[in-house]
Amino acid sequence: MREKLQEVKTSQTKQSNAFKCLNHYKKSKKAYHINAHIKPLQFESNTHCVGDSQNKKGLNSVSQQSENIEELMTFLTQYAAMLMSNGAYTSRVVRCTQRIGASYGYDVNMIIWLKSITLSIYEKSNYQNRRTQVNPNPPLGANFRIISDLSALSWYIYDHAIPLKEATERFEQIMESKNYGFISSLFFVSIANTAFCKLFDGDVGALLCVFMGTFAGFATKYLLTKLKIDARAMFIVVSFVSSFVAYIGVHFGLTKTPEIAVGLSILYLIPGVQIINSLTDVLHEYTLMAISRGVNMGILLICIAVGAYLTLSIAQVSLIHTQ
Repeated sequence: MREKLQEVKTSQTKQSNAFKCLNHYKKSKKAYHINAHIKPLQFESNTHCVGDSQNKKGLNSVSQQSENIEELMTFLTQYAAMLMSNGAYTSRVVRCTQRIGASYGYDVNMIIWLKSITLSIYEKSNYQNRRTQVNPNPPLGANFRIISDLSALSWYIYDHAIPLKEATERFEQIMESKNYGFISSLFFVSIANTAFCKLFDGDVGALLCVFMGTFAGFATKYLLTKLKIDARAMFIVVSFVSSFVAYIGVHFGLTKTPEIAVGLSILYLIPGVQIINSLTDVLHEYTLMAISRGVNMGILLICIAVGAYLTLSIAQVSLIHTQ
C-alpha cells in the first residue's frame, strides 16, 4: 500500500510541474507577441525629427508672409500719402490703394485725415496675417501729373499683376521725376495770374501791377517754404507782399483800376484744389474729411485776407467805392 501511495504522489508532482512549465511557456509567448507590437525607440525618434522639420517649415512660411506684408504695408502707406499730399480727393486715394492691395490678395481699410493716414491690411486667405499702421502726411500741395501717374500705376499693377519690387521701383521713378524748375514756375504763375486780371477788364497798368505783385509773392512763398515756416503765417506774409507790391504801382499812378490790381494780385494764393476736394468728399460721403478740409481752407482764406488788410491799412485806401 505504501508503495502505491508513493507512486501516486510522484505522478501528481510531475503533473504539477508540467502545468507550471506550460503556464510559464504561455506567458512568455504572450509577452513576446506584445513586445513584437511595440514600436522601437528609433522610430519614435524619427517621427519627432519629422515633426521638427515640419514646424521649421511652418515658421519659415510665417516669416515669409510677415516679410511680404511688411513690405506691402510700407509701399501702400507711402503711396496713399503721396496721393493725398499732391491734391487727390479722399475717395480716389482709397480706391487706388485698395486696388493695389487686392492685386496682392489683401483687403485694405483706411481712415484718412489731413495730418495722418491709418491703414489696416489683412490677407484674404489668412485673417491672422494682418497689420495696422499710422503714417503722417506731407504738407498739402497740388501736382496733377503725379496724381495721374500714381492712378495709372494702380491700374497697371491690377491688370498685369507685377511683383511688389517692380511696383516699388515704378513708384520711386514717378516721385523722382523732375517737376518744373523754380524760375519757369515763377514766370508762368505770374503770367497766368496776369491773364486773370485781363479777364476782369484790368487795364495795362493793372496787368503790370499784378505781374510784379505775383512775381514777388511767389518768390517769397518759395523762400518761406524752404525755411519750413508755418503755412498760416506764410500765407499772411505772402499775401501782404503780393498786395503791397501791386499797390506800389497803384501809388505811382500806373493804373486806373486799383481795386482790380490789388485784389487780383493775391488770387493765385486761393487754395482752389482743396476747396473742390472738400466738396467732392461731401458727395462721396467722407463728411468728416470734408469738414476738416473746409475748416483748414477757411483758415487759409482768413490768413490771405489778413495780409491784404495789412496793405490797405498801411496805404489807407479802400477797394470799395461808395457814392
